Amino acid sequence: MKAERLVYNTISWIEKLNAFATSPDVEVVVEGPRDVNSLQDLGVKANFCFAIDLIKDLKEVGERRVYGKTFIILTDFDREGIQLYKKLKSEVTKLGGRVEELPRREYKKFGFPPMIEELSSFVRGRVGCWDQIIAD
Repeated sequence: MKAERLVYNTISWIEKLNAFATSPDVEVVVEGPRDVNSLQDLGVKANFCFAIDLIKDLKEVGERRVYGKTFIILTDFDREGIQLYKKLKSEVTKLGGRVEELPRREYKKFGFPPMIEELSSFVRGRVGCWDQIIAD
């Protein structure tokens, strides 16, 4: 992927993700702290929660945890992450929550790395002036 296209796709994806995620009723679900760090490093501003904590909350609190809220599930695109995504999506929607699919679909469409934690190094390794770009 050419650097110009990568910059355009990444900025477009981050802007859309931030537009969804800045609402107080939206949570971005990731697998771990390295995923959060990678996304924040690129300029994502969101209310993050870890998948394992959400699963625990669903068992303990149930519908009250998710009803009326929107979740953006950004688990990895490996076998384990895909299974986790399917499980979370099913449980959240069954209990009255909503899953916003666009950020996940576009992440895959744009050819970003299968591991969310690798996104920052993937982009920065191909776009040397990333900090200047996001500062503008």
